[in-house]
Amino acid sequence: MTLGNTPRCWGAISQALHWVIVALIITQFVLASIADDLPLGMHKLAVLANHKSVGITVLALAIVRLLWKRLSPGPALPVQMKSWERRLAGASHHLLYLLMFATPLAGWCMSSAKNYSVSWFNLFPLPNLVSPNEALYDFLHEAHEVLAWTLASVAVLHAVAALRHHFVSKDDVLRRMLPFSRLVVAGLAVLGAMTAMPVLAASWTLDPSQSTLGFAFTQAGARNTGKFQSFGVSLVSPGDKVGGGKLAVTVDVPSLDTGDKDRDGTLHGADLFDVAHFPRATFITTRLDETSPGNIGAAATLTMRGVSKPANVPMTVRYATEGGRKVVYLAGKTTIRRLDFGIGQGDWQSTEWVANEVDVSWSVRLVPADAGPSATKAGATK
Repeated sequence: MTLGNTPRCWGAISQALHWVIVALIITQFVLASIADDLPLGMHKLAVLANHKSVGITVLALAIVRLLWKRLSPGPALPVQMKSWERRLAGASHHLLYLLMFATPLAGWCMSSAKNYSVSWFNLFPLPNLVSPNEALYDFLHEAHEVLAWTLASVAVLHAVAALRHHFVSKDDVLRRMLPFSRLVVAGLAVLGAMTAMPVLAASWTLDPSQSTLGFAFTQAGARNTGKFQSFGVSLVSPGDKVGGGKLAVTVDVPSLDTGDKDRDGTLHGADLFDVAHFPRATFITTRLDETSPGNIGAAATLTMRGVSKPANVPMTVRYATEGGRKVVYLAGKTTIRRLDFGIGQGDWQSTEWVANEVDVSWSVRLVPADAGPSATKAGATK
């Protein structure tokens, strides 16, 4: 078999591209189904990240396949095919290529509109294609689903047509693409391993008894401090080091405590945190990089009051063995601007009496998830 296509058969490169793309598209639907059944958390985030990476791979391979087809034209359709069959075959192929481009691009744009940057299997980040926009995200989410199911429907019809050629018309349309069909199994095995990686990786959860999340702000020229009484942290890492892992933090905003009930009540109100509509704040990383021994950088998305912003936060990490199990200590401090997240409406937009800058600091102890405390929220932390 030759690498290039011939007038009688598809070459090795075309066959490989065809069956790998088939395997990837099947994998996409499996990953999407798994993600739909998972609760919001680190495992779901990992599955969706793989879903996005596979989608980008489909897009790249579709471009390669189209270019290769231009360089090495494939075999002609059987001469006994009727004219309407030829037109239908041509239309279905054009539609398949269109959907293989449109579906992953819609997903990529959808993620960008949600302000969740896409990376390719955690190896390198990809640029955002559109600016964050919640209304655009809702539209692209629906479009992505419609395109995906349209792609699945056209692919099934394509497969049925190939089987008809083989069993009814008894021509060689299917056979000339079959020699490399074993790549389907190989591709699924490789992608299955990629999908399983987050499950097999080390999982860590919060020890609430030795974890704190605090903040400091300036009010009327004086420094004030507070803390969140309830928050959750989960970490998935590729091994016993956090480098290359992913971190997810969920904060129960109503649990904020500044030591004054009246002030806490004001902070809960619609002009500030508006906890009635936005009771949760999240910090979700795309990757943790151990920049030097004891130091890591976290590229993440911070969401408060329904507003998401990219954040790059340095942290320190310390590993220890306590009680026969390995534990991880993360600590750090960063400054955020409350007005960037809409925390300050009406009179509270003024920074004359309450400063825009808020310092956030944390010190958390993480233990193996399978051996950690049953609670994943910090309650009444010191």
